[in-house]
Amino acid sequence: MKYSKKTMMAILEFIVVCLAIVFVFKGIIMPIKVDGSSMYPTLHDGDLAFMSRLDLNSKQIKRFDVVTIDCKQLDNVIIKRVIGLPGEKIVYKNDCLYVNGKYIKENYLNKSHIKDVKSRYNISYFTDDFEISVGENEIFVLGDNRVNSLDSRELGCFKIENVLSKKGIILFPFNHMKGMN
Repeated sequence: MKYSKKTMMAILEFIVVCLAIVFVFKGIIMPIKVDGSSMYPTLHDGDLAFMSRLDLNSKQIKRFDVVTIDCKQLDNVIIKRVIGLPGEKIVYKNDCLYVNGKYIKENYLNKSHIKDVKSRYNISYFTDDFEISVGENEIFVLGDNRVNSLDSRELGCFKIENVLSKKGIILFPFNHMKGMN
């Protein structure tokens, strides 16, 4: 079978475009579908987001970044919020976050959701008191829906090398569309 030069060029262009798309989705952007309510109300079950695979070293990951992590314990990818950075001491006491002894305000938490959860489950604290030291090259992560989140409290700290993506944008459903910090 002999193809014309025009046909060969069209095939080559198609292959190049396909390779470029694969590169973008493997190297730059990570699509993620939210499974569960551990990040509610920031993320909803079924939300579709695109997250960045760039700048995933310890100097670029910041407190309160939303990240995806290759969780070996669960053999799954999880999405959580970074609370503790390498070498820090994290303390929660009376629903307040302290990092190395200094109070840190969690502005991203939805106060009406917290009040509703405490009332619904008849609990005093949204985040039970605990204290942990984060190892070098590790991060400590929590879900935004603390009473329904399997996170570093149970799974331990995660190596930075297991972070797959951070930040991003929720694209679907359209009424949830927003950027994630």
